Amino acid sequence: MRDSKHIVVYHRGRYFKVWLYHDGRLLKPREMEQQMQRILDNTSEPQPGEARLAALTAGDRVPWARCRQAYFGRGKNKQSLDAVEKAAFFVTLDETEQGYRTEDPDTSMDSYAKSLLHGQCYDRWFDKSFTFVVFKNGKIGINAEHSWADAPIMAHLWEYVMSTDSLQLGYAEDGHCKGDTNPNIPYPTRLQWDIPGECQEVIETSLNTANLLANDVDFHSFPFVAFGKGIIKKCRTSPDAFVQLALQLAHYKDKWHRVLIASYCVKVKVWEAVPLKQER
Repeated sequence: MRDSKHIVVYHRGRYFKVWLYHDGRLLKPREMEQQMQRILDNTSEPQPGEARLAALTAGDRVPWARCRQAYFGRGKNKQSLDAVEKAAFFVTLDETEQGYRTEDPDTSMDSYAKSLLHGQCYDRWFDKSFTFVVFKNGKIGINAEHSWADAPIMAHLWEYVMSTDSLQLGYAEDGHCKGDTNPNIPYPTRLQWDIPGECQEVIETSLNTANLLANDVDFHSFPFVAFGKGIIKKCRTSPDAFVQLALQLAHYKDKWHRVLIASYCVKVKVWEAVPLKQER
């Protein structure tokens, strides 16, 4: 299997292919910033059906499979879909502003979490291993597809990204990435689509299906500062086991069902990572 040498970026309903290499090397941070700025400065409009195309990956699988076979098996649609699917990962330059706000901690965190979970249901490519989301105010996050890896994999990746950005790369005093721009690097290229009306109707149906699911999600997130994993470990308890017990106890107290006792009797776990799966 060959390593991917490009990413695909979604911004204001348009798809861009961005090469990660130039002159046989990876782009430097300032050069990558330059490419993102070129996309932000691009004033072109979405092609018919392009803006909400990714809703096909958010709705039912059968309509997407049929559309793929009927409309994405040849020509420019196949070339553009191949570019998306063969990209190292997907990037969304989100036009909304998200993140923790001290004046409104609960609502801001809820909005932040739901945006990363599903966005507008057409601005994340849910079939990709992960979508890297960059919000307008500089906040960032990841939407990960779960079948290929458990949460610790993405957590280690994210820890590496954040530590490298903070401790090794850094930024210039004017806020830009350190280094110089490179005018010789080719501009990001727009992916071209020819999406007929019949396919656009399926896109809208898939979007409606996805919106029903997204609107049915109650997600409440809040900062917890009473203690962290350090105190839990001092009790000689795994933080993961602690959280699993907390989830079961909370559900037991909320529903007054005997789920806590039942789960122990049949050895059912709230969540279990594949690497830790026990042989039964």
